[in-house]
Amino acid sequence: MMALAALAAGYSGAASAEPQSVSVYVEAGQSAKSDGRDTTVGTIGLRIPTPATFWGGSVSLAVDAYLSQWKTDAFANNETRFTQVGLVPMFRYRPDAGQSPWFVEGGIGVSYLDGTYHRGNQAFGSRWNFSDHLGVGRSFGADRRQELGVYLKHVSNAGLEGPNPGETFYQLRYSYRF
Repeated sequence: MMALAALAAGYSGAASAEPQSVSVYVEAGQSAKSDGRDTTVGTIGLRIPTPATFWGGSVSLAVDAYLSQWKTDAFANNETRFTQVGLVPMFRYRPDAGQSPWFVEGGIGVSYLDGTYHRGNQAFGSRWNFSDHLGVGRSFGADRRQELGVYLKHVSNAGLEGPNPGETFYQLRYSYRF
């Protein structure tokens, strides 16, 4: 609650140094768990910026809408491919009052898997999950139209429905803004 109050206190409707046009991104990564089983993920997403800025333009808000394909090692009688759709509001911090090419960002949103994903001998208790994203990256090129970032993403239902083994991915992202 205190974090929300701090965000509201720092809100500014003023123009941001953060670019305000839509961008498309692709990501690829794999599961962070090393239990002898491998899950890879590929993602295509759309970033929709908002005019909301905080702390003099150092923090901006955008919404990521994405579609991911998970591929896992086969288990007897279990699916090996899953499609995930998600929507995540992302807060991005740029040093130097928003002028730096470097950024850190994070957000928590919702996602849906089209099948029952298995983590070891446990299956996800729900197809609806929370999707937590944390990333660091750098903008480059003409008008900062391109970005490269590294992301940590965790998918679980936060214990709302058992079992809840969760899955965490390391991902590399390339983004292009139109």
